[in-house]
Amino acid sequence: MNHYILQALTLDGKSAYIEDVPNGKNCGCVCAECKGALVAKNKGTIKIHHFAHASGNDSIKCSQTALHLLAKQIVMEEKRIPAFREGKIEFVQVNTVEAEKNLGDIIPDLYAEYEGKPIAIEIFVSHAVDEKKFAKIQSHKLTTFEINLSALLFETKDEVRKAIFDIKNIRPIYDEDFTEKAIADKKQFIDKNGINKPVIGGIVRDCPMNIKLHGRNAYLDSIQQSVCELCPFGYKKSDANCVHCVGHQRQFVDFSMRLFQTRLINPNITITTDYWWQLNISKNMVVSLSELAEFFTLLTKQKFTVIKQKKQRQ
Repeated sequence: MNHYILQALTLDGKSAYIEDVPNGKNCGCVCAECKGALVAKNKGTIKIHHFAHASGNDSIKCSQTALHLLAKQIVMEEKRIPAFREGKIEFVQVNTVEAEKNLGDIIPDLYAEYEGKPIAIEIFVSHAVDEKKFAKIQSHKLTTFEINLSALLFETKDEVRKAIFDIKNIRPIYDEDFTEKAIADKKQFIDKNGINKPVIGGIVRDCPMNIKLHGRNAYLDSIQQSVCELCPFGYKKSDANCVHCVGHQRQFVDFSMRLFQTRLINPNITITTDYWWQLNISKNMVVSLSELAEFFTLLTKQKFTVIKQKKQRQ
């Protein structure tokens, strides 16, 4: 999506909004992406005020970087960030917000502290948090939220600000306290409604997610150990040679598909169990443990008729 370039860099490297600089070539600004000279177009009364490249080459990547820069600037100015309060996401006021703070092997877009707790914020314009970054976030146990601006086109700073502070555009990536409680709630829910599936020779029969397929069997010895923790239908018991699972409950599976459909970057995709799993475990998309927690919060509010399944043959 080719956004209007509303934010740029001054010659001394400061972030500048289109309405705060002189009109024309005298704006003294360059593109944050390509560092090409910009022309400010901010005196008209008909067209949207924006920057344009003096060369005439306004690429999509340049406009996306400009939006990313503007979003960071707004959050730093407002000093408001998302945080978990009593299990819910709310916007809170903080003393300061830093951009690109170096935390060693990870540099979040924005960093702040709320009630002594570090919080990172990622701005999603063209690239969502991927598997590699998620692993680093999890290893740091760093509470992280993602602000999704990828599907919107903005004409003013106020429109960007409104989108940033719209709770619907906030995606929780990780929060240790919330996640631990959610995983416990998940296991309690599955213990109540699920069945034990024996692991025989490293194989679980009739896996609802069709992992490492041979027919409909899951080969646990050839997949990552955390796979059942991230699966919405089951978990691997550490003290027993079995998987506890609600995947036989078609109503749970169908509800999950509808719920996670709304989370996809492209809502026009027809979701299937296979495709859902591919998205969430591959590098294309990450469903965080906190997001899984949100799913189970919604799931427990639904009224289902639990279907009892006969004991599986060994």
